[in-house]
Amino acid sequence: MKILIAEDNILNQKIIEILIKHMGWACHIVNDGVEVVEECLKGGYDAILMDIDMPRMDGFEATSIIRTHNSDIPIIALTAFTENLFHQKSIKAGMNHFLAKPYNKAEIYNTILKYTSEVKVA
Repeated sequence: MKILIAEDNILNQKIIEILIKHMGWACHIVNDGVEVVEECLKGGYDAILMDIDMPRMDGFEATSIIRTHNSDIPIIALTAFTENLFHQKSIKAGMNHFLAKPYNKAEIYNTILKYTSEVKVA
């Protein structure tokens, strides 16, 4: 499995990268919404972990653009914003799921599995 990670904070990038690699999956990290759209359009990813607050283009706009080209790829919001408004706005933009920081390894793992074809392991 290959996960595209859109996150502008270097510390958060490293944390997510460690979690994904610990799960045995590959990942590619981009720094903002423009880069995530460009990279997603190249293809080859099973899911996207999308920060909401990024420079140049936020996660909402990036998701909306991605959805015009790819309606199938799971997009999971990973954000520090926990308010219900951001959850609703994420879903409305086309994201499949919303996870609030701080990261919970099991929650990220199970959410990715829920939206991909990989079989869950007990």
